[in-house]
Order: sequence, then structure tokens, then C-alpha cells
Amino acid sequence: MKIRSARYHIKQGAKSITKNGLMSVASIASVAACAFMLIISLCIAINLDRALEKVEESIGVSLYLGDEVTEEEIQDIFKKLQDIKNVTDVVYMSKQEALDWAKKEWQNDQDILSGLEDDNPFPRSFELSINGAKNQKQVIKDVTKLQKEFEEQLVENRKKEEQEVQEIIENPLSESTTAKKVEQTTQATTQSKEKSIENTFKTETTTEEIKIGDKDYEYIGIEKIRHPQKESDILLAINNTVRIASIIIILILAVISVAIIVNTIKLTVYVRKTEINIMKYVGATDWFIRWPFVIEGIIIGIIGSLIPIVICTFGYSKIINLMYERMPFIKNYVEFKDTLSMFIAISPVTITLGVLLGVIGSVNSIKKHLNV
Repeated sequence: MKIRSARYHIKQGAKSITKNGLMSVASIASVAACAFMLIISLCIAINLDRALEKVEESIGVSLYLGDEVTEEEIQDIFKKLQDIKNVTDVVYMSKQEALDWAKKEWQNDQDILSGLEDDNPFPRSFELSINGAKNQKQVIKDVTKLQKEFEEQLVENRKKEEQEVQEIIENPLSESTTAKKVEQTTQATTQSKEKSIENTFKTETTTEEIKIGDKDYEYIGIEKIRHPQKESDILLAINNTVRIASIIIILILAVISVAIIVNTIKLTVYVRKTEINIMKYVGATDWFIRWPFVIEGIIIGIIGSLIPIVICTFGYSKIINLMYERMPFIKNYVEFKDTLSMFIAISPVTITLGVLLGVIGSVNSIKKHLNV
């Protein structure tokens, strides 16, 4: 395109906007509404993604062990946890390490933990790191299966130990051997007996004991599994809902915007219908005739997209500051993207959408008038 022709097309496109003032304003407003919705949905989606990333950084599964689990059994569990798919890291925390961690976290309230060194209430535990929130459910399923299998093995071993003690008592070799064997096994089985009694009491109204894997069963091996599954599920659900709703609304607004732009440019085409016919008869190309209308649509799209960008830039910053002032605790859960980087990323997408709507509207409005 020559510079002289480009000037002509831009001049004619700008003139058409001013001639059809009311319809041009309606076109710009419709594009602005569509762009505004796009900006809001992108702001929400980007910040939700950041929140999910933060959850994924801290996401994991914690396994708390019973007091009677031996060091050998801990090593066995450790190896099995490492073999679970999507588990990126396994960290074992002893009682003392758990107490030290608590002191570090509660620096201002360390007096609460004083005197616990001799009678440490913190359990031994495993901390699992997971490769993404989407894989958490499967990891929890695998860990729960391991918990049940280990419990069955543990209960079976304790029963064997009890039988050995009973056999020694009934058929003693010597008093010293019997006493030593009984002492070694009694401590290992005391807690498992207590748990078994608790499980039996919970089913006083039934004829069967609670079985391993039942809801009310009290585990003696891996006593508890803790995970933030609900939190990650809620964030994922919100994110997906916002995206789907935004896409639907943007598509509806886009159709409305294109329809209004088509009607706006049709007015210009109708006014210049005779001129277009003459230009066609003297040999003007379709694109020479089409360019002023395309530029008109581009100008409408750019103006319509810039207005919500400017408004949302100031509005976004004020809303974030207001949320931090009114709800300071929210900083612990969501770290909002800063205004500058947010709109550097969003602006090109929004302007592209506006220009695309303008071009689609202008091309459709003049198409049939070129068939002379």
C-alpha cells in the first residue's frame, strides 16, 4: 500500500466515525463491554492461577506414625512412599525435629513448649511433596492403600508376638528366658491392645468388631493422613467455573459487538453506495474500496479496547489495596499480581480482541456491495 493511499484510507475511515456519531459510540461501547469482560475474567484467572501455584508449592501429604512403629518399619515405609507415582520428595521428621520445628514456628510463644523435651508429644511423621494439585487425589489414594496394608501387617506381627509370649508362658524353658521374652514383647503389644479395645467399644451395639479400613477404625501404624484436598479442589473448581462463564459471556458480547459494528459501517456504506459503484466501474480494486471501512472498524476496536484498559488499570490497583487494608489476612492465601505486569500481559490480548471485532464487522458490512 502506497503512503498516499494509506493517508486516504485513514482519513476516510476517521471521517466515517465522525459522520455516524451515535452509531459509532454504540459500536465503541459494545467493544468496550466485551473488552471489559475479558479483562475482568483474565484478572481473576491469572490471580487464581497464582493462588493455585502457591498452593502447589506448599501442597503435600503428611503421615503421622504411631509410637510403636519400629525404625526398621519406618525405613520400609520410607522406601514404599518414594515409589509412589507423582511423589517428588519424602522427608522423615523425628519427634525431636518436630519439636524443634514447632519452637521455630512459635518463636513468640516458646514458653508453651518448655519442658516437653522429656515427654515429647509430637509424633514422628513423613512429609510428601506432590507434583501438582491435579495429582493429589491419586497420591492420597495410594497412601491410604499403603496405610491399610501396613496396618494389616502390623496387626498380624503383633498377634504373632502375643502368641509367642503365650507359648513361652505355657511352656517355659527357664524363668530368666521367659521374663526377658515377655518384657520385650509386652511393651510392643500394649498400645495395639488398647487400640483394639477402643475399636471394640465403638461397636458395642453391633456383633462385629471394626475392621481395618472402616471409618471409625483407630490405626496404630500410620495413625493419620493429613492433606489440603478440599482447599485445592475448591480453587480448581472456582478457576474452571470462572473460565467457562467468562468464555460464554465474552462470546455473547462479541456477537453483539460485531452486529453493532456491522450496522454502523453499513450506514457509511449506504451513504457512499454510489461512490463505491463508480469506483468499481473505473477499475478500483476491492481492497482499495474496502480499506477505509476496515480502518474504521480497527479504530472503533482500538478505542473500544483502550477505554476499559485505562479504567481497569486504576480500578484494579485500588481494589487490591482496599482488599489488603480491609482483609489483611488475605495476604497469607493470595498474592495478587502487581498492576503493571498484569496489564502489560492483558493489554495486547484486549487490543487484539477489539481490532479483530472491528475488522470482522467491517469486512462483513461491505462484502455484498463489492459484487457489482
